[in-house]
Amino acid sequence: MRISGRSQARLIIASISLSIVACGSVHQTYVPDGRRGFVVTCGGLLNGSSSCLVKAGRACGNRGYETIKGSEEDRSMMIACTVPNGAAAPTPH
Repeated sequence: MRISGRSQARLIIASISLSIVACGSVHQTYVPDGRRGFVVTCGGLLNGSSSCLVKAGRACGNRGYETIKGSEEDRSMMIACTVPNGAAAPTPH
C-alpha cells in the first residue's frame, strides 16, 4: 500500500499535534509511609504545572493530597492522598 504525499503530510501534522498536547498520566503507587499515592505526569507543550495540580486533585478527590516530591523540569509529582481525621495511616511493614 502506497501513501500519497498529502496523506503523509496529514499523518506528520497529526503526530506533531498529539505530541504538543499530550495529556500526561496518573499512576497509582504507595508512598514511603504506606499511604496510597499517585505519580502524576503532565507532558506536552500545552500542559503546565497547573494541569498537574488539577490531575492530582482529581486523583484524591475531596480528601485532598500532600505533595511528596515534584519536579518542574519533567513536570511530574508524587502525591499522597490525605487521611481523613480520626483514621490512622497504615503502618509500613
